[in-house]
Amino acid sequence: MSDFSLMGVSGRAVIFGAALLLLALALPPFFGSYHHYLASLALINVIMAIGLNILTGNAGQISLCNSSFMAIGAYATTYLSVKLGLSYWLALPAAGVISAISGFLLGFPALRLRGFYLAVVTLGFLEVSQILIEQLPGITGGVRGISSPRPALLGHTLSSDLSFYYVILAITLATLWCAYSLLRSPTGRAFEAIRSSEAAAQTLAVPLAQTKLAAFVISAFFAGIGGGLFASLVGFIDPLEFGVWTSVRHVVFIVVGGLGSITGSVLGALVLTVLPEVLRAFKEYQEFVFGGLLLVVLIVLPHGLVSLGPKIRARLSGGGATKSVIAAQRSAAE
Repeated sequence: MSDFSLMGVSGRAVIFGAALLLLALALPPFFGSYHHYLASLALINVIMAIGLNILTGNAGQISLCNSSFMAIGAYATTYLSVKLGLSYWLALPAAGVISAISGFLLGFPALRLRGFYLAVVTLGFLEVSQILIEQLPGITGGVRGISSPRPALLGHTLSSDLSFYYVILAITLATLWCAYSLLRSPTGRAFEAIRSSEAAAQTLAVPLAQTKLAAFVISAFFAGIGGGLFASLVGFIDPLEFGVWTSVRHVVFIVVGGLGSITGSVLGALVLTVLPEVLRAFKEYQEFVFGGLLLVVLIVLPHGLVSLGPKIRARLSGGGATKSVIAAQRSAAE
């Protein structure tokens, strides 16, 4: 069962989330600029992971082109704000809408596909987007890339990484709220029905085509928003950032964190953004150690990091719940 169905039930989870939010607000001023940048990057990856997990983990649609929607959002935000003079705070959601339209167009040929075939189609879309980036230098800067300045808020440019971090944090929180609300709605339940069984979903009068398209649109919108924020955070758009490895990394976020879980999306994105920085001490063995850790996590926690909490609580309780269940079964048998 996805964690959204438990929302509002556990006061412990609410307290834990409030504590994390308090730390996210209070701790950054005590750290340096690089840590602010890294925290902002982690939050952007959270947005990416949430959108992709809605598509793959909740709706069951495989996608290997999340970086393409990220690229569309990055270039659209920069072009609208720099070239056309549109306010950044209008250009960013507009870029998300443009990415969503692209997701809608991709969703049509993918309606009758699933599994490996759907993955191949999305991979083809990624390759086409890479070609368009190179062939449209007037918009994208071609292979040389294009600069993307920081936005201004209330007349002040968000030049410091700390100020821009708080903006990204606010957008990430809004994304989390939207995702939780969506997955608790009839649309979210339709996603779950399609993931479980398309045939069964049809018997429940779930419109398969519209629901699949909605999943692609929502995922692409989140990726577009993340791409626009990423471009402004880095200050430069490099087309190499939107290749297949970036899409694979986004998939790893949700697999390691937990498929079908918003909490898993957050955990996977945060841990796997920070982990490479922690492994810098290993230098030439960094990729080997990183890959080994991922393999261990997938073997020990096949349902992702999100399943670690219940296991720890079960260990701490000493198996009391299990013993009570066994005792109840014995008494019933007698």
